[in-house]
Amino acid sequence: MRTTLRTKTAMAGLALSALTLLGAGSLPVQAAERPTQDAPLSAQAEAKAVRAQVTVAADHIGAGAAIAKAISDLATDDRGEFVKEAVNKAFEHAGRRYNVVIMNLSQGYENRLTGVKLYATVKWARVYYGLWVAEAGQFTNTGDGGYINWGYRGWFERHGTTLTFRQP
Repeated sequence: MRTTLRTKTAMAGLALSALTLLGAGSLPVQAAERPTQDAPLSAQAEAKAVRAQVTVAADHIGAGAAIAKAISDLATDDRGEFVKEAVNKAFEHAGRRYNVVIMNLSQGYENRLTGVKLYATVKWARVYYGLWVAEAGQFTNTGDGGYINWGYRGWFERHGTTLTFRQP
């Protein structure tokens, strides 16, 4: 049995080597060796994780540095996951007392937030987001929805893509 397994493994290795030499660049990624689910991230996978650059433009609650650090420390290659986590980090570091919106600035939006306590620009990969921490007001996404383009947390009612925030 061991001999058969070794032979099959050696044959598979030879076949992959031959395909590589013959220019089998069109093989699906699944043909490559996959790590097991419990395996730690490889150096290559870790290199793909993107870190954000955060520039705080206005900070009236003294939480800008903590929010910027928390968001900058996020490392992921999943844009939707990044947006969700960035909103959560901002909400937590703002003391869970304010509403938070993050929006892809290349998408259309209408901002009628009031009592803005913090505004920051967040660059993740090649995407620029605006991050608002505010007391109340309305925010409407007139562009593409989904977590890759916007996220929010706080006390609100949602009607379509319009959020109406209130104070806690």
